[in-house]
Amino acid sequence: MIQMNTNINENVINTRRNNRIIKHNDAVYKVFNEGYSKEDVFAEAFFTSKIEGLKVGAPSIEQVTTINGQWAFMYPDIYGESLYTLMMNNPDKLDEYMDKLIKIQTNIHSKKCPYLPIQKQKLTDYINSAHLDRYLKLDLLDMLNSSPKHKKLCHGNLTPHNIIIKDDNIYVTDWNHASQGNASADVARTYLWMLINMPDYAENYLERFCNETNTSSKYVHNWIPIVAAARCAKNIPEEVKILNGLISVMEY
Repeated sequence: MIQMNTNINENVINTRRNNRIIKHNDAVYKVFNEGYSKEDVFAEAFFTSKIEGLKVGAPSIEQVTTINGQWAFMYPDIYGESLYTLMMNNPDKLDEYMDKLIKIQTNIHSKKCPYLPIQKQKLTDYINSAHLDRYLKLDLLDMLNSSPKHKKLCHGNLTPHNIIIKDDNIYVTDWNHASQGNASADVARTYLWMLINMPDYAENYLERFCNETNTSSKYVHNWIPIVAAARCAKNIPEEVKILNGLISVMEY
Protein backbone atom coordinates (compact mmCIF):
# COMPACT_ATOMS: atom_id res chain seq x y z
CA MET A 1 0.00 0.00 0.00
CA ILE A 2 1.29 3.44 -0.96
CA GLN A 3 0.21 6.73 0.56
CA MET A 4 1.02 9.74 -1.59
CA ASN A 5 1.21 13.06 0.18
CA THR A 6 0.69 14.87 -3.11
CA ASN A 7 -2.60 15.04 -5.01
CA ILE A 8 -3.07 11.80 -6.93
CA ASN A 9 -4.20 13.87 -9.93
CA GLU A 10 -0.81 15.58 -10.20
CA ASN A 11 1.79 14.31 -12.67
CA VAL A 12 -0.87 12.63 -14.79
CA ILE A 13 0.54 11.29 -18.06
CA ASN A 14 -2.70 10.01 -19.51
CA THR A 15 -6.35 9.70 -18.46
CA ARG A 16 -8.69 6.96 -19.63
CA ARG A 17 -12.26 5.98 -18.75
CA ASN A 18 -11.31 3.60 -15.93
CA ASN A 19 -7.81 4.70 -14.93
CA ARG A 20 -5.04 7.27 -15.02
CA ILE A 21 -1.34 6.84 -15.75
CA ILE A 22 0.76 8.90 -13.33
CA LYS A 23 4.46 9.38 -12.74
CA HIS A 24 5.73 9.34 -9.14
CA ASN A 25 9.42 9.40 -8.24
CA ASP A 26 11.17 6.82 -10.47
CA ALA A 27 8.12 4.76 -11.34
CA VAL A 28 4.94 4.96 -13.40
CA TYR A 29 1.61 3.85 -11.96
CA LYS A 30 -1.64 2.84 -13.58
CA VAL A 31 -4.19 3.95 -10.98
CA PHE A 32 -7.69 2.50 -11.35
CA ASN A 33 -10.78 4.53 -10.54
CA GLU A 34 -12.41 4.14 -7.15
CA GLY A 35 -14.66 1.11 -7.08
CA TYR A 36 -12.89 -0.65 -9.97
CA SER A 37 -13.22 -4.41 -9.54
CA LYS A 38 -10.41 -6.15 -7.65
CA GLU A 39 -11.09 -9.24 -9.76
CA ASP A 40 -10.54 -7.27 -12.97
CA VAL A 41 -7.34 -5.72 -11.62
CA PHE A 42 -5.78 -9.09 -10.88
CA ALA A 43 -7.08 -10.62 -14.13
CA GLU A 44 -5.30 -7.87 -16.09
CA ALA A 45 -2.13 -8.42 -14.07
CA PHE A 46 -2.28 -12.13 -14.88
CA PHE A 47 -2.86 -11.57 -18.60
CA THR A 48 -0.03 -9.03 -18.77
CA SER A 49 2.38 -11.37 -16.98
CA LYS A 50 1.68 -14.10 -19.54
CA ILE A 51 2.05 -11.71 -22.50
CA GLU A 52 5.14 -9.92 -21.15
CA GLY A 53 7.60 -12.46 -22.56
CA LEU A 54 6.17 -12.44 -26.08
CA LYS A 55 8.03 -9.27 -27.16
CA VAL A 56 4.94 -7.26 -28.03
CA GLY A 57 5.74 -4.30 -25.78
CA ALA A 58 3.77 -5.34 -22.70
CA PRO A 59 5.51 -3.59 -19.77
CA SER A 60 6.44 -5.57 -16.69
CA ILE A 61 4.07 -5.04 -13.77
CA GLU A 62 6.50 -4.83 -10.87
CA GLN A 63 3.85 -4.54 -8.19
CA VAL A 64 0.08 -4.65 -7.67
CA THR A 65 -0.68 -2.21 -4.88
CA THR A 66 -3.09 0.48 -3.74
CA ILE A 67 -2.48 4.23 -3.82
CA ASN A 68 -4.58 6.24 -1.41
CA GLY A 69 -7.05 3.37 -1.38
CA GLN A 70 -7.24 2.86 -5.17
CA TRP A 71 -5.88 -0.21 -6.92
CA ALA A 72 -2.74 0.41 -8.98
CA PHE A 73 -0.02 -1.26 -11.02
CA MET A 74 3.56 -0.12 -10.59
CA TYR A 75 5.63 -0.15 -13.77
CA PRO A 76 9.30 0.68 -14.23
CA ASP A 77 9.80 4.18 -15.62
CA ILE A 78 8.07 3.91 -19.01
CA TYR A 79 7.27 7.61 -19.11
CA GLY A 80 7.00 8.80 -22.70
CA GLU A 81 4.36 10.15 -25.07
CA SER A 82 1.32 8.26 -26.21
CA LEU A 83 0.99 7.57 -29.91
CA TYR A 84 -2.26 9.56 -29.74
CA THR A 85 -0.44 12.66 -28.47
CA LEU A 86 2.20 12.28 -31.17
CA MET A 87 -0.47 12.02 -33.86
CA MET A 88 -2.32 15.09 -32.61
CA ASN A 89 0.83 17.20 -32.23
CA ASN A 90 2.51 16.13 -35.48
CA PRO A 91 -0.13 15.72 -38.21
CA ASP A 92 2.62 15.94 -40.84
CA LYS A 93 3.93 12.60 -39.55
CA LEU A 94 0.60 10.79 -39.78
CA ASP A 95 1.88 8.22 -42.28
CA GLU A 96 4.82 7.35 -40.03
CA TYR A 97 2.67 6.98 -36.92
CA MET A 98 -0.08 5.02 -38.68
CA ASP A 99 2.52 2.61 -40.05
CA LYS A 100 3.89 2.24 -36.51
CA LEU A 101 0.41 1.38 -35.21
CA ILE A 102 -0.04 -1.27 -37.93
CA LYS A 103 3.41 -2.74 -37.25
CA ILE A 104 2.68 -3.01 -33.52
CA GLN A 105 -0.70 -4.62 -34.13
CA THR A 106 0.49 -7.16 -36.70
CA ASN A 107 3.33 -8.13 -34.38
CA ILE A 108 0.78 -8.80 -31.64
CA HIS A 109 -1.27 -10.94 -34.03
CA SER A 110 1.79 -13.01 -34.93
CA LYS A 111 1.92 -14.40 -31.37
CA LYS A 112 -0.11 -16.96 -29.44
CA CYS A 113 -0.92 -17.11 -25.74
CA PRO A 114 -2.96 -20.16 -24.69
CA TYR A 115 -3.61 -18.79 -21.18
CA LEU A 116 -6.04 -16.12 -22.38
CA PRO A 117 -9.84 -16.22 -22.74
CA ILE A 118 -11.35 -17.23 -26.08
CA GLN A 119 -12.39 -14.19 -28.12
CA LYS A 120 -15.59 -15.79 -29.44
CA GLN A 121 -16.82 -16.51 -25.93
CA LYS A 122 -16.04 -12.97 -24.76
CA LEU A 123 -17.91 -11.49 -27.74
CA THR A 124 -20.83 -13.88 -27.16
CA ASP A 125 -21.11 -12.85 -23.52
CA TYR A 126 -21.01 -9.15 -24.36
CA ILE A 127 -23.63 -9.47 -27.12
CA ASN A 128 -25.93 -11.44 -24.83
CA SER A 129 -25.72 -8.72 -22.17
CA ALA A 130 -26.21 -5.80 -24.60
CA HIS A 131 -29.57 -3.98 -24.78
CA LEU A 132 -30.40 -5.11 -28.31
CA ASP A 133 -33.34 -6.75 -30.03
CA ARG A 134 -33.45 -10.47 -29.26
CA TYR A 135 -33.65 -11.54 -32.93
CA LEU A 136 -30.84 -9.18 -33.89
CA LYS A 137 -28.70 -10.80 -31.21
CA LEU A 138 -29.45 -14.24 -32.66
CA ASP A 139 -28.41 -13.10 -36.14
CA LEU A 140 -25.21 -11.59 -34.79
CA LEU A 141 -24.38 -14.71 -32.79
CA ASP A 142 -25.00 -16.88 -35.86
CA MET A 143 -22.50 -14.75 -37.79
CA LEU A 144 -20.01 -14.99 -34.94
CA ASN A 145 -20.33 -18.76 -34.58
CA SER A 146 -19.88 -19.32 -38.31
CA SER A 147 -16.65 -17.29 -38.44
CA PRO A 148 -13.27 -19.06 -38.77
CA LYS A 149 -11.66 -20.30 -35.57
CA HIS A 150 -8.33 -18.56 -34.96
CA LYS A 151 -6.10 -18.46 -31.90
CA LYS A 152 -4.01 -15.36 -32.53
CA LEU A 153 -3.08 -13.05 -29.70
CA CYS A 154 -5.52 -10.13 -29.77
CA HIS A 155 -5.20 -7.03 -27.62
CA GLY A 156 -8.93 -6.39 -27.59
CA ASN A 157 -8.72 -2.60 -27.32
CA LEU A 158 -5.59 -1.41 -29.10
CA THR A 159 -5.69 2.36 -29.62
CA PRO A 160 -3.09 5.12 -29.97
CA HIS A 161 -3.87 6.01 -26.34
CA ASN A 162 -2.39 2.82 -24.91
CA ILE A 163 0.79 2.82 -26.98
CA ILE A 164 3.58 4.72 -25.25
CA ILE A 165 6.72 5.77 -27.11
CA LYS A 166 9.91 6.43 -25.14
CA ASP A 167 13.05 6.97 -27.24
CA ASP A 168 13.34 3.77 -29.32
CA ASN A 169 11.13 1.76 -26.95
CA ILE A 170 7.46 1.01 -27.47
CA TYR A 171 5.15 0.00 -24.63
CA VAL A 172 1.64 -1.38 -25.09
CA THR A 173 -0.56 -1.17 -22.00
CA ASP A 174 -4.13 -2.14 -21.02
CA TRP A 175 -4.23 -5.88 -21.73
CA ASN A 176 -7.45 -6.40 -19.76
CA HIS A 177 -9.38 -7.32 -22.91
CA ALA A 178 -6.71 -9.64 -24.34
CA SER A 179 -7.90 -12.90 -25.87
CA GLN A 180 -7.15 -15.68 -28.33
CA GLY A 181 -9.01 -15.17 -31.56
CA ASN A 182 -9.37 -13.57 -34.97
CA ALA A 183 -7.07 -10.68 -35.89
CA SER A 184 -9.75 -9.03 -38.04
CA ALA A 185 -12.10 -8.82 -35.06
CA ASP A 186 -9.30 -7.10 -33.15
CA VAL A 187 -8.82 -4.69 -36.06
CA ALA A 188 -12.57 -4.03 -36.14
CA ARG A 189 -12.36 -2.92 -32.49
CA THR A 190 -9.52 -0.49 -33.25
CA TYR A 191 -11.47 0.78 -36.26
CA LEU A 192 -14.53 1.42 -34.06
CA TRP A 193 -12.40 3.37 -31.62
CA MET A 194 -11.04 5.43 -34.51
CA LEU A 195 -14.53 6.15 -35.86
CA ILE A 196 -15.64 7.45 -32.47
CA ASN A 197 -12.47 9.27 -31.34
CA MET A 198 -10.43 10.03 -34.49
CA PRO A 199 -12.97 9.79 -37.34
CA ASP A 200 -10.70 11.48 -39.88
CA TYR A 201 -8.17 8.65 -39.48
CA ALA A 202 -10.43 5.57 -39.38
CA GLU A 203 -10.56 4.70 -43.08
CA ASN A 204 -6.85 5.44 -43.47
CA TYR A 205 -6.09 3.00 -40.67
CA LEU A 206 -8.27 0.21 -42.07
CA GLU A 207 -6.96 0.61 -45.61
CA ARG A 208 -3.36 0.47 -44.39
CA PHE A 209 -3.97 -2.63 -42.31
CA CYS A 210 -5.66 -4.46 -45.17
CA ASN A 211 -2.90 -3.53 -47.61
CA GLU A 212 -0.14 -4.50 -45.20
CA THR A 213 -1.65 -7.89 -44.32
CA ASN A 214 -3.34 -8.70 -47.63
CA THR A 215 -6.66 -8.90 -45.79
CA SER A 216 -9.95 -8.27 -47.56
CA SER A 217 -11.60 -5.06 -46.38
CA LYS A 218 -14.97 -6.83 -46.75
CA TYR A 219 -13.81 -9.53 -44.34
CA VAL A 220 -12.94 -6.95 -41.66
CA HIS A 221 -16.22 -5.12 -42.31
CA ASN A 222 -18.12 -8.37 -41.65
CA TRP A 223 -16.73 -8.25 -38.11
CA ILE A 224 -17.74 -4.65 -37.44
CA PRO A 225 -21.46 -5.24 -36.56
CA ILE A 226 -20.43 -8.10 -34.23
CA VAL A 227 -17.80 -6.05 -32.44
CA ALA A 228 -20.09 -2.99 -32.35
CA ALA A 229 -22.84 -5.08 -30.74
CA ALA A 230 -20.40 -6.38 -28.14
CA ARG A 231 -19.31 -2.82 -27.42
CA CYS A 232 -22.97 -1.86 -26.79
CA ALA A 233 -22.76 -3.91 -23.59
CA LYS A 234 -20.64 -1.10 -22.11
CA ASN A 235 -23.65 1.22 -22.48
CA ILE A 236 -21.62 4.38 -23.09
CA PRO A 237 -24.14 7.09 -24.14
CA GLU A 238 -21.83 8.98 -26.51
CA GLU A 239 -21.13 5.77 -28.47
CA VAL A 240 -24.65 4.40 -28.82
CA LYS A 241 -25.71 6.23 -32.00
CA ILE A 242 -22.57 5.31 -33.94
CA LEU A 243 -22.62 1.68 -32.76
CA ASN A 244 -26.29 1.21 -33.63
CA GLY A 245 -25.63 2.63 -37.08
CA LEU A 246 -22.84 0.12 -37.65
CA ILE A 247 -24.97 -2.80 -36.46
CA SER A 248 -27.81 -1.79 -38.79
CA VAL A 249 -25.66 -2.32 -41.91
CA MET A 250 -25.14 -5.99 -41.07
CA GLU A 251 -25.16 -8.22 -44.13
CA TYR A 252 -27.32 -11.32 -44.09
